[in-house]
Amino acid sequence: MKKEIRNNDSKEAKDDIEYKLILLGDTSVGKTCLFKKLTTGIFMDKNVSTVGIDRRTITVDIDVEENNEKVTKKIILNIIDTAGEERFKAITKTYYKGSDGAVLLYDITEKKSFEHINMWIESIKTTAGEIDYSKYSVLLLGSKIDLVESGKKEREVDIEEAKSKCEEFKLEWGGECSNKDFTQDKYIEIFKEFVQKIYKTVGAKEFKQQASIKLEVKQKKKKNNCPCIIF
Repeated sequence: MKKEIRNNDSKEAKDDIEYKLILLGDTSVGKTCLFKKLTTGIFMDKNVSTVGIDRRTITVDIDVEENNEKVTKKIILNIIDTAGEERFKAITKTYYKGSDGAVLLYDITEKKSFEHINMWIESIKTTAGEIDYSKYSVLLLGSKIDLVESGKKEREVDIEEAKSKCEEFKLEWGGECSNKDFTQDKYIEIFKEFVQKIYKTVGAKEFKQQASIKLEVKQKKKKNNCPCIIF
């Protein structure tokens, strides 16, 4: 089977296309777990909150039609995981500009995270600067389906309600997901479909090497049990 993902350590071809995608959503909806599973294949079953942003680059191949022929395009995805906490919103918003799309997560067991979709969409529209929202792609994903299926939590957001939200704001519906149960390949397939949509809207964008930035909040045990921010 052809491997469709690689990191950004190797030299990229000149004709590579790059898209910048931002992960958005309330704190604790599973953005960082999805980010880790997509980019590393590892499920992180720990409470780690992102401070500002965490950025990684992966590459996928998509099939597109050009001149009535199907061709394969190599797409570099510059994926940015953002903080959902209110105190980091100013940092998060600075990375909206220049993005080609957003992946918006909500927790299907937490109604409030779904209700805040309106707020996140408005945030994109008002702070993204040069973005033409009519040509901006947003993928909506409902997280933590495994908690409902296992009976650990009750569903608070129905699928039909989520699809109606997509129609209201012209979002792409990506379905419901589980960071615990979904494989890396499963997420890659979801993102590939979304990237094909972006390609039709944005077209080819030249690849530009980006530096990696990673800032996280981790719980560190101390005598006074105080959480520590590690940079």
